[in-house]
Amino acid sequence: MKNIFFLLVAIVTLLSCKKKTDTTDNNNNVGTIPLVFAANIGFASQNGGTTGGDAAKIVTATNYIELKNYLESPINNYIVKVEGRIYNNTSGGSIRVRSNKTLIGTTANAFLDGVGLTIDGYRNVIVRNIKFSMSSITNRTDPMVYSPTGDEGRPQILVNGGDAIRISNSTNIWIDHCEFFNEDPDVQTNQDLYDGLVDIGGNSAFITVSWNYFHNHHKVHLIGSSDSDSPDKRTTFAFNYYNKVKQRLPSYRFGTAHVYNNYFNNIGSSAINSRMGACIKVENNVFETVRSPLTTDGSPTGRYELSNNSFTGISGTAAPTTSTCTASIPYTYELKPVSEVKALVIAGAGVGKL
Repeated sequence: MKNIFFLLVAIVTLLSCKKKTDTTDNNNNVGTIPLVFAANIGFASQNGGTTGGDAAKIVTATNYIELKNYLESPINNYIVKVEGRIYNNTSGGSIRVRSNKTLIGTTANAFLDGVGLTIDGYRNVIVRNIKFSMSSITNRTDPMVYSPTGDEGRPQILVNGGDAIRISNSTNIWIDHCEFFNEDPDVQTNQDLYDGLVDIGGNSAFITVSWNYFHNHHKVHLIGSSDSDSPDKRTTFAFNYYNKVKQRLPSYRFGTAHVYNNYFNNIGSSAINSRMGACIKVENNVFETVRSPLTTDGSPTGRYELSNNSFTGISGTAAPTTSTCTASIPYTYELKPVSEVKALVIAGAGVGKL
C-alpha cells in the first residue's frame, strides 16, 4: 500500500511539472505567461523602463466595449487579458489607450479584428501576443468609416486613421510578439486603403517593436508623419519578421533607430528608408528577395550605420556599403549571428510564442 501511495504522488508531481512547462495546449492556450513584466529589450527599457499595468488590477476583456472601457480608463492601471476575437462589426473600432496599461493575449487566438489602437499623449504601455487586422472593416457607406477618395484620390479606411496601432507624442511603449496583416498587396493593389501597421509620430521616444510578424500589407511603419515632425525619436526594431509587404520597414524621419536581427523577405517596393537626418543603426539583419533594401531621402538626407547584414536576391537600388553616421545606443543587447537570424526569427516571431 505504501508503494502504491508513493507511486501516485510521483505521478501527480510529474503531471504538475508538465503542466507548468507546457507553452501551449490543444485549445491554443499559451501556458504560464507572466502577466507582470517589464520591457527587457531596446529603447523601451530606458527612460525609467516600461512596465505597463498594475498587478493588483488584472481583468479580462471578452468584447469590444469591455476592452475599450479598460484601456481608456483614466484612473485604473489595468493589465487587460484577451483570450479570443474582439470584433465591433463591419465598421470596426478605435480605442485610445491611456497610460500604464498592459494588453496581453493569453491564448494564440487573441485577435483585435478591425479594432485599432491609438496611443496619443500617454506613456508606459505594453501590447503583447495579440493579432491585428483592419481587413474586416467592409462598411463602405459610412463617411466616418470609409472615404472613396481618401487623401490622394484613392479609397481609404478612416477608422483609427487606417492604422492597426498608431502612436503619437508618447513614450515608453513596447509592442512585442504580435501579428499584423491586412491583404495580399499583389491582389489588393490600393496602397492607401489601409495605412500603417505600427506608425509613430510627434514627440514619441523610447519605443521597442520586437518579435512581431508583419505580412500581407503595403505600408508598414511610418516614423515621423511629416518633414516638420519632432526630431528626437528613439525606436528599436528587433527580431521582427517582415514577409510579403511593400514598403516602410521603417520609413524613418529624424532621431535614432536601431534595426537589428530582423528578417526581411519578399519586399516589393523598398525596405528601410532613412529620411530627414535620421541615423539608423542597421546590423545583423537578413534581406532576401528585397527591392531597394536601404534608401535615403529628405533634406537633410537620412543616414545609416551599417554592420554585418546579409543581402540575397536584391533588386532596385543597391544597399549602401559605407556608414554615414554613428548611432547612440544606450542599452546593452544580445546580437545574434546573422547566419542564425532567419531561422530564429521565423520560429520565434508572432503570437503564441512567448
